[in-house]
Amino acid sequence: MLRDERGQLRSYFNAAQTVKMGVITDGLIYEFYADSDAPNIMDQNAFLLLDMREFAKGKIEDSVEDGIVSLQKGTFDPVNIGAEAKRKLIFQKFVQQIGLLAEEPSEPFVRMLLQNAGLSHVRTKALTEFTDLAKSAFGEFVNLRILQRLDLPTKEKESEKQPSVIDAAAAENSPKPDDDVVVTPLEAEVFNYIKRRLAFLVKDDRLFNEIESVDQRKYKGKYVVFYKRERLGRLFDFFEGRVKKYHFDFGQAGGEISTDNLVDADKVLLGVFTKRVEEMDPENKKSQSPKGLS
Repeated sequence: MLRDERGQLRSYFNAAQTVKMGVITDGLIYEFYADSDAPNIMDQNAFLLLDMREFAKGKIEDSVEDGIVSLQKGTFDPVNIGAEAKRKLIFQKFVQQIGLLAEEPSEPFVRMLLQNAGLSHVRTKALTEFTDLAKSAFGEFVNLRILQRLDLPTKEKESEKQPSVIDAAAAENSPKPDDDVVVTPLEAEVFNYIKRRLAFLVKDDRLFNEIESVDQRKYKGKYVVFYKRERLGRLFDFFEGRVKKYHFDFGQAGGEISTDNLVDADKVLLGVFTKRVEEMDPENKKSQSPKGLS
């Protein structure tokens, strides 16, 4: 067991005045130590721990990966290893504290969240409810980040599957590629068309102003057009290579449309766009319903 050998490593470390880092391993687990608290005195806690069993499963944390990279021959800095170890140990404590707050948010933390949300004066009796909300918010945040990292679909409603969460940056007038996946000429044509077409179809100034927030994202095999946020504001998925020239999937909000004429999608396009704007911006709920298409 490693814990039985740490005392011996500490003795060696403290006796050798020029040593700046100590490593102990059983072949599967590697623990890295430095003297961040006092010169030439090995810390009680490892600043880096690498478990090869977890590594083999692909479960390596970013902080561990960065730590290993910093120990490579080309980047290792023995002079500053103590300061770097201190930073990593503090980082570990931060992670532990965040974990504790996620399980049981403290009163000062909940009050800080409330103040940032614009609620400065909340009675102590009401904090229990807000504490439960904070715990739920933590859980939701972690779940979304996990799904985003794994590129798995999240869900907007229990019965409606949506694409993975990817918050879009400010919309641009022309499509842009996603990494090495290139937007095709037909997809670019569709994107430019629907923005021009929506400007023609909407009959409300507020809806007209929201057209600038329509954006797109390309994946292998499909092309997604959305309003503001890909998951919540999804308008449609577009596919090439189907029976008709244009194939749209508007999801549960509008179904699928295959056509050789883009005008055939006007009614559903306007309906879904209006619905997304109303769902994401309560101020637009007074916008006119899609009537009298030209």
